[in-house]
Amino acid sequence: MASFFKNPGILGINARNLLYIKAYNPKKAMVLADSKIKTKNFLSARGIPVAKLYATISDKKELETFDFNALPTAFVIKPNAGYGGEGILIIKGKKGSNFIRGNGEIITRDELIRHLNDILDGRYSIADISDTALFEQLLVAPAPYDKMSYKGLPDIRIVVHNLIPVMAMLRLSSEVSQGKANMHLGGIGVGIDIAKGELTTVAQYNKQVDGIPGFGDTKGIKIPHWEEILLIASKVQQVTNLGFAAVDITLDKNVGPVLLEINARSGLAVQIANMAPLKRRLEKVKGIKVTSPEKAVRIAQDLFGQKIEAKLGEPEKKVIGYLERVSLIGKETKKVIAKIDPNLEKSVLDKGVAEEIQLGKDGKIKFQLLDERKQTIVDLKDLSKEEHKIILGGRDIKGFLIDPNKYEDEAKDAGEEEASAVPAILKELTEEELQKLDAEIANIDSEIKLLSHIKPTNLKEEEEKFLHDPTYNPQFEYKELSFNPNGLYARIKRLEFPDSAMGIIWRKKVDEIQRKIQLLEARGTDHFTSQSIYLYDSPDEKLLQEAIKEAKKMPRKFPEPAKVLNSKEAKEIFEKAIEDYGLKGWRVKIKKDMVSDAIAGKENSVMLREGAVFTMERLKGTIAHEIETHVFRAMNGAQQPYKIFQRGLADYLTIEEGLAVYNQEQTESTDTPKKYWPASSVIGIHKALNGSFVDVYNEILRYRFDHDRAWKVALKAKRGLTDTSRPGAFTKDFVYFKGYRQILDFVKAGGDIRELYYGKITLEDIEIVKKVRGIKAPTYLPGYLH
Repeated sequence: MASFFKNPGILGINARNLLYIKAYNPKKAMVLADSKIKTKNFLSARGIPVAKLYATISDKKELETFDFNALPTAFVIKPNAGYGGEGILIIKGKKGSNFIRGNGEIITRDELIRHLNDILDGRYSIADISDTALFEQLLVAPAPYDKMSYKGLPDIRIVVHNLIPVMAMLRLSSEVSQGKANMHLGGIGVGIDIAKGELTTVAQYNKQVDGIPGFGDTKGIKIPHWEEILLIASKVQQVTNLGFAAVDITLDKNVGPVLLEINARSGLAVQIANMAPLKRRLEKVKGIKVTSPEKAVRIAQDLFGQKIEAKLGEPEKKVIGYLERVSLIGKETKKVIAKIDPNLEKSVLDKGVAEEIQLGKDGKIKFQLLDERKQTIVDLKDLSKEEHKIILGGRDIKGFLIDPNKYEDEAKDAGEEEASAVPAILKELTEEELQKLDAEIANIDSEIKLLSHIKPTNLKEEEEKFLHDPTYNPQFEYKELSFNPNGLYARIKRLEFPDSAMGIIWRKKVDEIQRKIQLLEARGTDHFTSQSIYLYDSPDEKLLQEAIKEAKKMPRKFPEPAKVLNSKEAKEIFEKAIEDYGLKGWRVKIKKDMVSDAIAGKENSVMLREGAVFTMERLKGTIAHEIETHVFRAMNGAQQPYKIFQRGLADYLTIEEGLAVYNQEQTESTDTPKKYWPASSVIGIHKALNGSFVDVYNEILRYRFDHDRAWKVALKAKRGLTDTSRPGAFTKDFVYFKGYRQILDFVKAGGDIRELYYGKITLEDIEIVKKVRGIKAPTYLPGYLH
């Protein structure tokens, strides 16, 4: 056993955090995984089976009035943002006014309420902040799994990377773990053969044990519905965008596989349960092109079934196709396509390439295949008419497994019929191809027109009804989508990305585009809010309290403006500012039926709402907001090598709007109502998530904002919904306040605001943007940065 922990293929916590969590798990996906409510709503909408949610308690006021009699006899209490199994309480029955725990112990109503208070106080929260208590369906394990676990529900943890399930274990509670299945609490882990679903080795804490205590040997026991379980795990990773995840699934005797939760920070005890190093398996699937969860499951079963796995301690073989990209290392280095031919003893190199890299007369050459470097001696041959420029013979591919179907799906997608055709994934993209890729992503993004599609078509009529009766909740209607979602998804699927900094940037953008499409597909449905949260996130308790604190600072009266400007007068001042800044090609338009008073569009135009009025102080702030932020970042982006810098990198909006608010504050010398608008948006969205349009409107009035602001906050928070009397929100506008706070933290930490002017980028993008070939220093900067 001691030798196992010295195995170099073991994945440790630091390597997990650096190589997998940080590298593959986007922040938004982790936020989703950390919230059981968000996870449940998001995944159930996509056909993933989840346990029924009976009720939630989000604050102590709700706890005081909660009707425990409305709950079924058996249920499970969980903290929404809990971690490691902490805070979960299983109730299997009632006895008088008391409850019976999963382990048979009696818990009084007062003790139950104290436990719920602990959850609300954030005692079990992963971020140590206020939390929500969930009441979920109690699932019942089928035989023989109900006999394996000590007074607790068994579950199956599957580690997934690159859509491929790489390792799994059955987790069981023990007497010492008090009904919980977590290994670090004393639970038991049983390894599972990925190919067959058979139980293998048994471990508790950090050592193997002989069989399951109280049950015995597991030999020959197979997990039912095994392929379905693997498919669920792969689909969960696909839709959540977590590149490295642990998916916890249980078996219910009535409904079969049910998802319990997803973990963005998977524990590593699965290695001990399987007596197999996880790092090697993760490396084995890195770079494999997987086009569907179904294919991912086949790959997992082919690679990780125990019959074909190498013995513990022996190096595991990497998988190559019959064509691969290799780096030839001579006096010059060159990347070429290699043909793999195990029947050929000595490798063969193209004569022309040999001259390019200045190969010596002895024929000695070094090459890199995947992440392995080798040295060999080659023969020379004219391969000028072939797409491959080297043929690697049998002696140079020892240690590799050949999968003839590795790039099968890619060849089909590209319409390639010949077996020797080079898959697009192996080809080096030319600059012309990169420009086409960039243009196609921009074209797809431009077709979506998100805000236009969530603007109610009956806005005027519904506003009139509301003004006549302020207790009326508008019933919004929307135009049909102007694009075909399936068509855009198909175009996205055909995209091929380079292995470079730009490749990472484009992949992230495409993920954001898909989230936008999914949001618009959900307009007017119960899934709209969860899709909005997946795209933009939602205010947490800490941000809400900061917003409330900011709103309460708003003066009861503001200085009377010397002059109020109408939209035509504001247009003239905007045009003068554009001329002074030297912004050629930009124009200012007055437009009817806008929700906002001013917007900088993506087509070199600034639009002002007809009928909008501005004080001179507010107009100065608006120019800083629209021109010195949105326009300047777009202009700098237009100077960069690719259009994406002008349109916006993935999730750029939070920093875009936060920077706009920050710039606005740099120009306004006196207090204005607009300074407090971002805080009002956070308050409004939080209310909208749990209340109606009227509730939002009244909440904003309660913080002393005027009718016009209260209407706009309610409208912006409820657009995308049909019946605004129901809870739910379009959460976009809270990013103004969130982004502003992030900018303040960035400046406080010594960050340079100028680095945010490479284009429309995020804080997280700064370092990778600097690595882009041809990136240019920003030209347009606000006056205070010169």
